[in-house]
Amino acid sequence: MPLPEGADLQLLPARGAIALDEDGHEVVLDGVAVAARIPVGCTRTLLPAFEEPPEGEGFLPFFGYTAVFARGEELLCAAVRTESNPHWSPKYYHGSELSEKIQSLHKAIPNNRILQQLEICALEYGCYNAQNIFQNRWEGAVTVSPACNAQCRGCISLQPEDLPPSPQERFKFKPQVEEIIEIGRHHLTSKDAIFSFGQGCEGEPLLAGDVIAEAVAVLSKIEGRGTIHLNSNASLPDKIQKIVDAGLDSLRVSTNSVLPRVYEAYYQPRRYTFQALRESTRIARKAGCHVSLNLLMMPGWIDAEEEVEALIAFVNEFEVNMIQCRTLNIDPNFYAKYVPVPQGEAIGVPALLKRLRTECPGLTLGNHTPRVFRGTV
Repeated sequence: MPLPEGADLQLLPARGAIALDEDGHEVVLDGVAVAARIPVGCTRTLLPAFEEPPEGEGFLPFFGYTAVFARGEELLCAAVRTESNPHWSPKYYHGSELSEKIQSLHKAIPNNRILQQLEICALEYGCYNAQNIFQNRWEGAVTVSPACNAQCRGCISLQPEDLPPSPQERFKFKPQVEEIIEIGRHHLTSKDAIFSFGQGCEGEPLLAGDVIAEAVAVLSKIEGRGTIHLNSNASLPDKIQKIVDAGLDSLRVSTNSVLPRVYEAYYQPRRYTFQALRESTRIARKAGCHVSLNLLMMPGWIDAEEEVEALIAFVNEFEVNMIQCRTLNIDPNFYAKYVPVPQGEAIGVPALLKRLRTECPGLTLGNHTPRVFRGTV
């Protein structure tokens, strides 16, 4: 597809670009390999092809790398459009009024540490969810847990010292329930509001599950409110049960795979297994929550035959409502070093999406959390 609005080009240092000649043989081109970083709403179908870097060069930073091409003067990338949601258009973010909106909300809700963190997320990290809190619109999110019970290979907020640095710094305090409720009351009465727990600058929200449940119990009673949503690794079914019972509308479960060995190689879970994710999904769906999979997609893995069959079976077994296609931000070589490839040939991401649409009745494919309410989907 043509390089979409909001996409960036990225140089891949010390890596030569690989192409195929007319006979189908690999050739290394002069110059430096280039990739594209595509906006959410587009789903990557191919990884960039590049020559192995010299020893000691290290891995690429934690960004999403998509194959990019030139056809005459036009730039194209290996991706398909999976959602067109106007709320996430880049033109609505980083506006000149943002600083004024931030100061205004600080005055309305003074001394709230979550808002102080969200200001950093909005201005330094460019987070759309954080900006939406200050703009009082659409999907806005709050940070609730500085700790995590997984050590994801591609974690964007905390990495070991010998690996490329995370693009964000994890926040360091434990929010009080009153701080969450203050922001939730403000946001949930806005037009088309979605109030989300779980952000990229934090750990696993379920480690603050009791606080979330207490806040949800209050916020769910607001007259005419928007959607209350949780982004999670779904590792603690007992906490999911408490939050669902308190009035949660929507749950987004993050995973790179529904094969336990592939999942656990990436997430490196601590004191839980993939079975917990299955149980949490069952609990949420039984209660009538809208459940999405936040599917961290790596071409060659996610579209391998074994993974495709398992994913279709999982979606149908638990009647998953939606798959949100997400580009996994990681050096492909780093991912390949640690995560086993599922069995079978890769059928291609477009073929995977086609099979999901055909073989999973009621499933929606997209990229963003919809505005839904318990029992209405």
